[in-house]
Amino acid sequence: MNSPSLKINILIFFVAHNACLISSWGQETTADPAPERITKTVQIIKNSLSSVASIQAFKESGTPGVYNVQAGSASVIHESGYLLTNDHVISEIIQGNAILYGRPPLPFKTIARMSSEDLAIIKIDTENPLQPLPIGRSNDLMLGEPILTIGNPGGLNHSVSTGIISGINRSTSTGAAFLPWMIQTSAAVSGGNSGGPLINALGEQIGTITSKQLGSENINFAIAIDRVREVFPQMLSPELRYGFWIGVKIDMYDPTAKILSVEDRSPAQKAGLVAGDIITQIDQSLVKNGFEYLFTLINRSPEETLKIEYIHEKEKRKLGLTLSELELLDPVPEEGMKPGIHFEAFSGKWDKLPDFNSLKTVKEGTVKIPTEQAFISESGEDYGLRFTGFIKIKDEGLYTFKLSSDDGSQLSIGNQLLVDNDGLHAVTSAVGLIRLRAGMHPISITFFENSGDQKLDVSYEGPNISSQQIPPEVYYTK
Repeated sequence: MNSPSLKINILIFFVAHNACLISSWGQETTADPAPERITKTVQIIKNSLSSVASIQAFKESGTPGVYNVQAGSASVIHESGYLLTNDHVISEIIQGNAILYGRPPLPFKTIARMSSEDLAIIKIDTENPLQPLPIGRSNDLMLGEPILTIGNPGGLNHSVSTGIISGINRSTSTGAAFLPWMIQTSAAVSGGNSGGPLINALGEQIGTITSKQLGSENINFAIAIDRVREVFPQMLSPELRYGFWIGVKIDMYDPTAKILSVEDRSPAQKAGLVAGDIITQIDQSLVKNGFEYLFTLINRSPEETLKIEYIHEKEKRKLGLTLSELELLDPVPEEGMKPGIHFEAFSGKWDKLPDFNSLKTVKEGTVKIPTEQAFISESGEDYGLRFTGFIKIKDEGLYTFKLSSDDGSQLSIGNQLLVDNDGLHAVTSAVGLIRLRAGMHPISITFFENSGDQKLDVSYEGPNISSQQIPPEVYYTK
């Protein structure tokens, strides 16, 4: 065993040993507390503790053999061991542990990440089912509404703080992501609370703690749970991740796993599922909502047959559904390619991306990478850019493309609009996922600047590629 491995193993043992002591010390009681002490808040905390995990993330320190330990939090989102946390908590980790209340640390693996939303799904393996936190809604929040948080501030496992909702529709950033539509809360949090749940008076998770305003007291932010509901299918993307096609879109805002739409000629349509049907079970797994539906699709593969139980117009039914292979875009021949990407510049004032085909080009050429610097008008405002070319994909697999821009932008692979970041806004990021074969693939990026600052950055991550700006050697043109 080499020195770095020895050091990190000793460190993990030390942290794990002390975590067990912290979790178990002081839990023994000699008498039942007076009923007056068991308030509604105390009961919610008691019911929620087993659904919250403290996170230990081990990261490189820059010194060989020495690792930094970063504290974070997570909430149980599925009984099979899936946890919801922040992306910034688990990004660039060497390994990590999750500590459930009263239990020893368990190693986790990362299932899915969405850096643009600062969200991630991790998984621990447990012998017995876990207790998920009930998932609430954030569409009807009230200022002054009581809330509480459970987390790991300063490495102090399962610490509780209370407060109120002190603001809605706020915006903040984590350094890696600009996050609009946030919940502001007065509940005291610190860095170790990141990824933990914001819980309402019904004991439901209504947000995920993500940041605090430095230099201010009790100004803290959580990602609204309705935003989690919205982006969750894209973040998990089981069809793209595992290469199969089922063709069902679930209503993530419905309390059941209600089918919102079924794709034409998809396996789901061929099996007989229609919009409005409610899926209740897949194989041996009960399905109570959209989250559970998506989790049942993890690690599935083409040609696998699912036994589905569902409700059609109040009638319980069963069917078998065979997953088909996900069709991928074919790469194009590399003959005649040269490094760079072609750009066209346009002049005009817009509040969303125009139809560039109908506009006159004011300048064109080839650049190494697409940025806002390819062309800037004399005023620095009222111009647009269209980049067209090809990207070279080294390995087949799932790729995440990220557009950060001020103002609007879009990215397409082939004829598929993959990332839509259109509209007037400050620097905002959006992502899209796609499964690609190795080889050359057409890419198109459009961008416009109305007024103020301008920014365009295109990044990606994929097999053996950490999140990074797409480098010049990946772009080609004819």
